[in-house]
Amino acid sequence: MSPIDVIYEGESGRWVVARVARRGTQTFTEYTDEHIATGADLSPVRHPLHDRGRRFDGADSDHLPGMLADAIPDSWGLSVLRRDMGQHGIEGPDPLQMLTWLGRRTMGALTFRPVEGPELSDVTFVDLDRIQSEALNHLAGQDTSDPAAAALANVAGASAGGARPKIAAAFTTDGELVPDSGDLPPGAVPWLVKFHSPGDSEFLSTIEATYLQMASRAGVTVCDHQLIDAPSGARYLAVRRFDRIAVPDGQPRRIHMATAAGLLEAYPERGQHLSYVDIIRLTRQVTGDSRDITELVRRAVFNVVAHNRDDHARNTSYLWTPTGEWRLAPAYDLTLSMGPRPVFNAASVGEHYLDVAGKGTDITRKDLHRLHRAAGLKEAEVSDMIDAALAATEQWPELAIANGVDAEIVSRTELLLPALEA
Repeated sequence: MSPIDVIYEGESGRWVVARVARRGTQTFTEYTDEHIATGADLSPVRHPLHDRGRRFDGADSDHLPGMLADAIPDSWGLSVLRRDMGQHGIEGPDPLQMLTWLGRRTMGALTFRPVEGPELSDVTFVDLDRIQSEALNHLAGQDTSDPAAAALANVAGASAGGARPKIAAAFTTDGELVPDSGDLPPGAVPWLVKFHSPGDSEFLSTIEATYLQMASRAGVTVCDHQLIDAPSGARYLAVRRFDRIAVPDGQPRRIHMATAAGLLEAYPERGQHLSYVDIIRLTRQVTGDSRDITELVRRAVFNVVAHNRDDHARNTSYLWTPTGEWRLAPAYDLTLSMGPRPVFNAASVGEHYLDVAGKGTDITRKDLHRLHRAAGLKEAEVSDMIDAALAATEQWPELAIANGVDAEIVSRTELLLPALEA
């Protein structure tokens, strides 16, 4: 495939960041003079600005350097992307083809050209129940019975990763929910809307909303969110995008975003293990802000206490501003999770993706206290965070019932909380 261009489209303008080419499993990336002149260090860990050219030796044909890998969704989004390209005659696409197919339908501020993929020709109202039905059909490997819903999912769902189906959407100034294909009605506010997978509880969205509430009460900075009631009676979770800034009477402005996995080029699906100490050190290197480091420890504590073991490196993100500063993005994807199981013992209890004191389960208060050294905090500060998380999880029954979670699920979950060993 011919080389492609990486474009920055953010708050501080628009320019060509780099040109990328592939040969076998090798990816060649070279920053442009235009980009170097901006001083924008968009990949400070593995490809800092002063290293103009880079050769990335991928483990296999779809392994990309972090700055590019972050733009390609995993799980749900990747499945939809491959389906969409296959329907247009592109079977087994390589990573650069995927990037140009996404074009401007990406998270963050990096886009790709030439733009090869389709876009919705008209703004279409999002019928949540139809999208949910289409998602279930797709994940079950069934042919669609709703071409309009499938087309919308292809365009608005191919950029969003994660295991659960989701689409990029936006609320117009009239309060109407429309798909986000890269161009929106003036003044629209971008959100992501999450759906359910086969076998999921119908209360999955309300459980996650409750966890976001608990995390906030524990002092964690969480993403803005709301539950949307559909005509069927189902409730879907919407989270406001922090990689976009709504502009009155204009298009949203993009914010450059990178995940911890992308910055470190260590992805959970490839079995590349990380610990909370690794993420703390990354945060110190990237943002250098003690407030971000403290916030990250608070999230680690909450995830352990609240039994959220889906705490992999894709679920921590950082935002770059035109001033040249990085900051920790709000917390997202917080929910009850059993976590991954060792491949050699699939029947075992799940573990945290990010370990604490070398442990993925049976984590104690003493183990959490040990995070204070890497974070430069006093042990008493971590102890206060633990107490705040314990107090927040005690509110699970009250908050969950108020959100409409089934009483039996509330009771079963209560037995798991707090998930902190003595």
